[in-house]
Amino acid sequence: MPAVAAREDWELPAEPASVTLARGRVREFAQEHGATPDDVVDLTLAVTEAVTNSVIHAFIDRDPGRVRVSISTAADELTVVVADNGRGMQPRADSPGLGLGLPTIGRLAAHVDMREAPGGGTELSMTFATPGVRGPARGGQVDAREPELLDAVSRVAQGAWPGEGVERLVDLLVPDVADACAVDVIGASGAPERFAGRIEGSEPLSDWLATLRPRVDAARSATRAALEDGHPHVSELTLDLIERLTTSAEDARTMAATGIRWWAVIPLREGDRLLGLLHFGLLPARGRPSDELVEFLRTLGERAAAGLAHTQLIAELRRMRHRFERVLDVLAEAVIVRDGHSRLVYANEAAGRLFGVDQSALRDLSGEQVFDRSQVMTDPDGRPLELDELPYRRLLAGLDAPPRLVHMGDRRLVITSTLLDEGDRLVVSVIQDVTNAH
Repeated sequence: MPAVAAREDWELPAEPASVTLARGRVREFAQEHGATPDDVVDLTLAVTEAVTNSVIHAFIDRDPGRVRVSISTAADELTVVVADNGRGMQPRADSPGLGLGLPTIGRLAAHVDMREAPGGGTELSMTFATPGVRGPARGGQVDAREPELLDAVSRVAQGAWPGEGVERLVDLLVPDVADACAVDVIGASGAPERFAGRIEGSEPLSDWLATLRPRVDAARSATRAALEDGHPHVSELTLDLIERLTTSAEDARTMAATGIRWWAVIPLREGDRLLGLLHFGLLPARGRPSDELVEFLRTLGERAAAGLAHTQLIAELRRMRHRFERVLDVLAEAVIVRDGHSRLVYANEAAGRLFGVDQSALRDLSGEQVFDRSQVMTDPDGRPLELDELPYRRLLAGLDAPPRLVHMGDRRLVITSTLLDEGDRLVVSVIQDVTNAH
């Protein structure tokens, strides 16, 4: 079974004693998960500098606040995030740690990202190469300008509504774009319903994500924000947020075990209509989603929404056609629809009875075959009619086609034909039996 992420979070008071506490906990976590002694030294040195920077410099001219430290595993990697709610971490020459500061952190870590923390303060993410540490494999990178992926999303989405084949969309995006992906569809109640999900490297976790029903009203939730304003949003999946997003302790533990750190939610919109939500999960090794990446995810969402809207429209039209055909089937009048080549597209039950042919079999006959198999049609004077004299044939030939009274045996019929769609030359004929009319 593919490895899952291990993760721990600690929220500490912004005071000197917390530097020692954070260093010890990070060291213990790294040793327990297979980091080498040399890697543990680098890791604890970087964490010491980061937490010291936050404790000493983030709360100048203000009361001490809080420092949050988290560490998680990936395949051959450890990621540590240090965040404060102060004025922010600043590189300073007078660091009271070992005096090395942020430049040394940059040399020790394989990847460093420093940015404003959600809600204020500063967040420093540090990813370290630690061979031997087990965890989810890091996904590949994608060129945000690659048109092939955008075109592929459009093609896949056009065949993926209202649920059949949606898994192909998430398979396309994981792991090239993200480490996890899910698709929600807005149901009849107006709430999102999960249709597909995938987490790289784990079929059980993918099955779990595909059936997860997260809460949409949790504070600081990207899903809630995207539903409220219709724009892309990113949330950091802290343990606190995970508990508020999930509806059970088991789901909370499973979500934390995925190791996913960042969760981006992209609304799928067609005009003013919200079709669904496209979710992306990123492991800590990828870093917080950049503005460029979020913009690319938004473009992916636009392509997916256009394709899904197209196929949703087709599905709606098919349902409408089915309902329309059921209505036509109970009419007393015979109704026949033909295309520009005189091929029969639709015939109701009354048409089958009129020509003495089963309804389904009638649809397989050409206009000539139907005419040849029926009783001879004549005009009121008894003159046999040619096929090309019937109203639908005249319309297809570009001629006027007024309603026509014909005799067929002992019955008198009025045939009315209408060109329904000039582009596709679709002709609807209604045949009314007026034998008993006065």
